[in-house]
Amino acid sequence: MNRSTQRRAQQRTPQVKVACGGNTSHQTGRLVFAAAALCAAIIALLASASARAEDTARSITVSGSAESRVAPDMAMLRMSVVEEDIAVDAARSRADAIVTSALETLRAADIEAGNIDTTALRVDPQYRWQESTRRQILTGYRVTRGIEVRLLALPQLGELLVALSGAGVNQIDAPILGLQDRESVYQEVLAAAAENARQRAAVLATTLNEKLGAVLSVQTQRAPNSMPMRREMAMMAADESSGGAASYQSGDLNFSVNLTVSFALID
Repeated sequence: MNRSTQRRAQQRTPQVKVACGGNTSHQTGRLVFAAAALCAAIIALLASASARAEDTARSITVSGSAESRVAPDMAMLRMSVVEEDIAVDAARSRADAIVTSALETLRAADIEAGNIDTTALRVDPQYRWQESTRRQILTGYRVTRGIEVRLLALPQLGELLVALSGAGVNQIDAPILGLQDRESVYQEVLAAAAENARQRAAVLATTLNEKLGAVLSVQTQRAPNSMPMRREMAMMAADESSGGAASYQSGDLNFSVNLTVSFALID
């Protein structure tokens, strides 16, 4: 190989330099320290995972449930007065008169003003399709006045609905039954569901020769619910002579709670 060829080969060959000096031991110490720290972190992580696995293996998970049927003590009433006329003022005037009569009925039943809302008003134009002109023809207006009542004396329900219908209220929705102190009932059912879960866990632990420990977690799977009165109980013909008021009978409200509870098992 001639000198020219040797020079070109040297130019193509990458030059690698290794620095050595007094700071080599310092760099090595840093690497050793970092490696030791990494090993310690891995060991701690494995120990934590092992502990969690052991905790999971030493626990028991059960469901608890409770249900309660409670007689309602209040009802929400929603009703409407609907009137139609070619003139919007005439329809609104008749609807207003019926609402005034309904308010008198409610006052006579000793229902406080704070439990009555009659502010809802709706006006809808009514149209008819005219085939000859191929367009909509205005035929009048429908005026709707809404009434909402919070009835706290539930035994009045039947007589009040009949009286309101007799006063001219022509649309009455199904009453929604409820409780004035709903939270207290929910807490009672919740406590019963928790006790049911503990009893089930105790039975399993005893059967498996284990000892029940502290609660690890609790999950509520379903919120309490109540069933409103059936619609067929809420609507009837407004004929006082038929004795219809006595036919309004409210059913019980059903509250239920389901829980999932995990307990530790101890030695």
